[in-house]
Amino acid sequence: MDPNRVNLADPDFEPTDEQLQTLSKRAFADVARQHADALQRLEAAIAERRKAVLERVQRLRGAATAR
Repeated sequence: MDPNRVNLADPDFEPTDEQLQTLSKRAFADVARQHADALQRLEAAIAERRKAVLERVQRLRGAATAR
């Protein structure tokens, strides 16, 4: 059995500090990448909406000057 594997469902189990550090590192290993990906998607969505709004403003200004 792998000594790094722990049974967190066992109420009598008390992990060592090293096991807790390993569990924490594993649990949060992907957080930075996921955050960066989410931020990139958000920035892309904002840029897309900004472009659409600016285009609409230009059309409305053009329509207002045509009057």
